[in-house]
Amino acid sequence: MSQATFEKLNYGLRPAKNIERKMMCEALARLSRLAPLKTYAYIGFGAVGFHDFVLFHQRLGIDDMTSVEGYIEAQQRIEFNRPYSCIKMRWGLSYDVIPTLKLTRRSIVWLDYDKPLHAKMLGDITVRASSLRSGSMLIVTVAADPGPVEPDTNMATKRLADLLSRVGKGKIRPSVTGADLTKWGLATVSRDIIFDHIQKILADRNAPLSPDAKINFMQLFNFHYADGVKMLTFGGLIVNERDRQRLNQKHFTDLEFVRTTETQGAYRIESPILTLREIRYLDGKLPRIARTVHHPKWLPEEDRKRYGKVYRYYPTFSEVEV
Repeated sequence: MSQATFEKLNYGLRPAKNIERKMMCEALARLSRLAPLKTYAYIGFGAVGFHDFVLFHQRLGIDDMTSVEGYIEAQQRIEFNRPYSCIKMRWGLSYDVIPTLKLTRRSIVWLDYDKPLHAKMLGDITVRASSLRSGSMLIVTVAADPGPVEPDTNMATKRLADLLSRVGKGKIRPSVTGADLTKWGLATVSRDIIFDHIQKILADRNAPLSPDAKINFMQLFNFHYADGVKMLTFGGLIVNERDRQRLNQKHFTDLEFVRTTETQGAYRIESPILTLREIRYLDGKLPRIARTVHHPKWLPEEDRKRYGKVYRYYPTFSEVEV
């Protein structure tokens, strides 16, 4: 029996993922311009930790929550760890369960996969992009690690062949080559595949609609991060013209991590490794560190800069003896 990812990694102790969740939560709070956040539904993959569910319930007040869980072998353990009674469990693989979810409310849907992009994931995206109500958020996370560098002259060809086998030739832009899939290249190409797929689904959805009723996709998230494995989180707002007038890109310009266009590239979440005492020291100098401040030479400048970008979202882990 294969292990679920939550049995290999403690999601609560992954700093970059932790930072990403908090950043997303701050952006999602802006949805209140469209409707009270309590009226939204949330659909995600809770696993054993339910970290996103806890955060969105506590910070956003959402209590219509559904967790899709495919690792049925751990059902009793997952049920035991369900933090709130308002979380409904739906058991089965996402591509079996997602089509059965009837969403009438504005919704936040986070398809938080831990595997590389696959045609079945695109199928889940199709279901939701073709039916989500205007004002909803669609977010997708996939693994995007090209693997170790190997002295193989055919590695680029193999990487492209692997991607083609997973998503299909028609999903990849013609200009993509195997050489584009190294380092963070696979994440960039995966982002393009998801974006192009959403645009195609919405074009089909919009065909019979009047101009005012047409649905558009407004990109907000394009995160790259790695807690050991390179990951991509891509997402945005499903919105008609009326709602776009009430909530659009200008309402997110103060959030440095928001990425509304392809040309902006990705926002790289880089979590510095600092002690609690070093964090307290840097917090005392933030939010704006004067140029005249002289830091200890042993505190790496790169770590200081990284922390300065994410300090409001940085997780603090501590051990408490009871």
